[in-house]
Amino acid sequence: MRLAIQRPRLRQVHKNQRGSALLMALFTTMVLIVIAMEIMYQTTVEAKISSQGVNQLKAYYAAKSAAELGLFRVYLYRKAVADFGDSLPDTTMLDLIWNFPFQWPPPKMDELSMVAKDQIDKAVKASQMQGTYAMTIESEGAKIDINDLASPSKVLAETVRAQILQLFQARLATDEEFAESYRGYDFNKLVNNLTDWIDDNKESMNGGDERSEYGDIGSEFLPPNQPFKTLGELHMVANMTDELFSMLAPQVTVYGVKGININHASREILMSLHGSITEDVANKIIEGRQNPTRGPFKNLEDFVNFATILGVPADAFMDGKDARMPLIFDPEFNFRIRATGISGKVQRDITAIAYDFNSVKARLGEILKQQAEKDKGAANPQTPPPAPADPNAPGGKTQTSKDKKKIEVPKARPTVVYWTET
Repeated sequence: MRLAIQRPRLRQVHKNQRGSALLMALFTTMVLIVIAMEIMYQTTVEAKISSQGVNQLKAYYAAKSAAELGLFRVYLYRKAVADFGDSLPDTTMLDLIWNFPFQWPPPKMDELSMVAKDQIDKAVKASQMQGTYAMTIESEGAKIDINDLASPSKVLAETVRAQILQLFQARLATDEEFAESYRGYDFNKLVNNLTDWIDDNKESMNGGDERSEYGDIGSEFLPPNQPFKTLGELHMVANMTDELFSMLAPQVTVYGVKGININHASREILMSLHGSITEDVANKIIEGRQNPTRGPFKNLEDFVNFATILGVPADAFMDGKDARMPLIFDPEFNFRIRATGISGKVQRDITAIAYDFNSVKARLGEILKQQAEKDKGAANPQTPPPAPADPNAPGGKTQTSKDKKKIEVPKARPTVVYWTET
């Protein structure tokens, strides 16, 4: 009787134990699945992070390769000008060494023949480059040097001030939206603030103490009374807005060449030279210098004659026999190199500026020498003025590249004064 009663109880216990074991097995399986999924997720994340890190390195070195290639092209250009400039009718024939954009892999344009496309494919296949890059080089000497607002040369300081103001006036005349926002704006005050940032005195050109413009910041170190180190500092100048900065930044530099290289100047820079140079006139000047028949401007006389035909008065650039502003027609040796490297979805950018200190120093010395002679002549009016220079003689106002001092052959890579990576 007792056994008969215990057997159903034992069966019930066994059933309960089997149910518990099943629940334990299910629970353990779920835990294992969760752990496996977590491991898979972590592995996937780490793999993506590693892949992203590899792509960042590939993109960086692709951009760096492009930047170094740009510096090499600048070196080759300078060497070519030094070696062959005197034997060429026009040194701008060598500009193709630096002024065309380059990218890797090269684009297979429709105009290319099948043979050329096959050669590109073979070169890409043989290359060890595991990424793509693009590189452009632009003339830095064709921009306005913002630091010349406080130049020791009166001509440079006055010219740069007039150019910056003319940039704003030209924008007011050609951009209705800009004119609507800045009609009545005191651009003279802004240019005064730019000058106060650089000059070495504490008196504001707007009156009072320079630091009064920065009272809300509470810093006794603004303005610093030092040249701009980067264009980003323009954001900190009193009365500078984001829109004005965006308009001004592409046209100015802190690595200028003490003048404007006319043969590489943009339409906006040409319009800043004088109020009579409208957008249409600027476009015609650019078309003229790019025309293979007439070629780039050889000297100041050549440029003034061409501009005069377009309706620009000669006295816009000439004060008698002297130039009103430093305009440059020599080969360009100062460049901004922009390089972009891409690998996967990662992009890295490098900007470098190659600068020729010797040519800039020599040009500033010549400008200061001319200023000293002019000031001396004004102080001693009884001294007869020097005879006008013979345009055909070496050192004359319209000397050609063949008359100029031979350019030294570079012995090393160009001097890099600015390098930034993003």
